[in-house]
Amino acid sequence: MTDVETTVDPSLLQSLKQHLEGLKRTAHGLILYNQIQRGLQKHGHADGRLELVFVSFLHALLGKYAKDLDCDPATRIKARLIQQRLTLYLPANPAPITEKISSAPAPQITPPPASSVSAAETKIEIETPVPMPVVSPPPAPMGRQEKIEEMEDTLAQKVTESIAVDKQFGELLESEREVLQKMENQPGDFNDLKQILVRGLNELIEERQALIEKLSGAGEYMKAVEADRERLRLELNNALKHSLADELTGLPKRDVFVRQLEAEIGRVKRYGFSLALAVIDIDKLESVNNRYGRDAGDAVLRCYASQILSKFRTYDLISRYEGDSFVVLFPNTQKDGAMHALEKARKTAAGTFLNHNGKNLPLPSFSSVLTQFSPGETAAALLKRADDTLSQAKLGGFNRLVVALPTS
Repeated sequence: MTDVETTVDPSLLQSLKQHLEGLKRTAHGLILYNQIQRGLQKHGHADGRLELVFVSFLHALLGKYAKDLDCDPATRIKARLIQQRLTLYLPANPAPITEKISSAPAPQITPPPASSVSAAETKIEIETPVPMPVVSPPPAPMGRQEKIEEMEDTLAQKVTESIAVDKQFGELLESEREVLQKMENQPGDFNDLKQILVRGLNELIEERQALIEKLSGAGEYMKAVEADRERLRLELNNALKHSLADELTGLPKRDVFVRQLEAEIGRVKRYGFSLALAVIDIDKLESVNNRYGRDAGDAVLRCYASQILSKFRTYDLISRYEGDSFVVLFPNTQKDGAMHALEKARKTAAGTFLNHNGKNLPLPSFSSVLTQFSPGETAAALLKRADDTLSQAKLGGFNRLVVALPTS
């Protein structure tokens, strides 16, 4: 690489490397890390200096990541901190350049316009970060106790990850404060740059405080869920002793479900979370009874309880509602999430066969209505609205999923 005048202090490269390592901890951060590394290979000198035009471009790229709401919080924070560090080295009028960091075709990202660039627009093409979805294989069937333990592990992991991100955030803020303190002892007019760093640090401190508040709220909710789950577990054990559990399916009876629904509505009022509810009715179960006998119909209900509805989340409550119907409570769930769960159950039921007296019988389909809690609504009113909607829907046919949103 030929020597050029537009180069910066080699100490910047060492500082960048220390910050870049932290990017590799998340999927979005790893994409950004790889893009920066390719740029460093192309625009870095053997003696450790960097071309100013690349520093200007990198400053703009990091700004886009820091403002992208689809990017994970840890990467956004890290991008903002690295961007603040680069501000010290930004030229007043960078020389224009057009380069490709990757040979693959990619959309152009233009560094900040206005007074910070020359008349010839500076452009560098770069790959658009498109995180690939991670598809995990379906988990093997597990018992109720194993599901409870899995939920505990998941909650613990989420809290640990959140604490780790907050700790890293605090360390990075301290690092930036040290840089600001050193600037006070350097000669020259650094007032403007100092003000930029001060503003950036203030923004980051505000974001950290907001993160702490969110973690606090999430922690309170998790404690409430844990306490309520433990209460429900004890209640279910008592239900088995006092015939409050359905003898055929082993699921809680309607009375148990209604009490849990009332408790969940109270939690919604306290924390403002969403709440969805679905009533599921097995299609043509009476025909199964008439053709194959009552035992076949009972086997259908047991199959739904153990193989179809058991696929919902551990903290979703499933209950034997009445006759050939079930009811499902989806805590802290929006409409789309509950619909996805019901559609998944529908596909599972369509591919399930029931072995009865040596015959493989296709599992009957089900019709369902999905609704959400409306502020001020009682548990009885919510259930009645779902019941009435399902009765009307079944007049139009079977194997249907109807969404009944509350009226404003």
